[in-house]
Amino acid sequence: MKKIFHKIHLWLSIPFGVIISIICLSGAALVFEQEITKVLNPHLYKSEPDGRNEFLSTAELEQCISKQLSNEFTLVSLEIPKSRDGVAIARFKESGKKKLFINPYTGEINGWSVQYKFFSTMKKLHRWLMDVPPAKGEKTIGKVIVGVSTIIMIFIIISGIVIWIPRTHKALKNRLKVSTNKGWRRFLYDSHVVIGIYVSAFLLIMALTGLTWSFQWYRDIAYNIIGSKGVFYSLHTGTWGGLITKIIYFISALAGGLFPLTGYYLWLKKKF
Repeated sequence: MKKIFHKIHLWLSIPFGVIISIICLSGAALVFEQEITKVLNPHLYKSEPDGRNEFLSTAELEQCISKQLSNEFTLVSLEIPKSRDGVAIARFKESGKKKLFINPYTGEINGWSVQYKFFSTMKKLHRWLMDVPPAKGEKTIGKVIVGVSTIIMIFIIISGIVIWIPRTHKALKNRLKVSTNKGWRRFLYDSHVVIGIYVSAFLLIMALTGLTWSFQWYRDIAYNIIGSKGVFYSLHTGTWGGLITKIIYFISALAGGLFPLTGYYLWLKKKF
């Protein structure tokens, strides 16, 4: 049985490995986008009470915004922060994806959201392999390739878990540690196998939730079962557990991007 799963693991990884590496590595680059953007633009997140103990009401914030902006902007939504040190976020019909950050205590506008080219490029790679849909919801070849590769990745992970399952207790000990004194090839093999099993659950979560952005039919089924888009977003990006889970997701995505490369090396080394 393991021989069958080994062939599945190998022959799915060979044609799709490079694409999976691109998806995982670009995903790893996006994990801390918000944190990095916040560090580089601290003025946008200013939330000073200025002698007040409570946030301004929604109506008061809307009045403050309208006084500071021209009438050319049509307010679409206004998000009040949940934490006491958060900022209010306004979205406008004319501003596209750009958001306006507001001090919720005073109504003072902090500024427009900043999108760095590096992160926007990583997002295009991660979701569409740079083949961006002309309109939201439309298909492109890149989008379909990412979706199909994600499905293949699920089968690769599951087959890898089956291959990893040890037959004896002694073998289990060896399958849970990386050998560092038996040569470069053994080190890469152990890293591929051992680290793979440690991060497999997180990679599966990322893959299963990521499919909601690739296929409408999958999204409809998933949302009918779970009933919340926000749940899928937090599970996919690692925000559900705060900084700790984001670090775990970063390491897992980085490892997921390196596994195909070590797999290619081990396969070529064995074959030639």
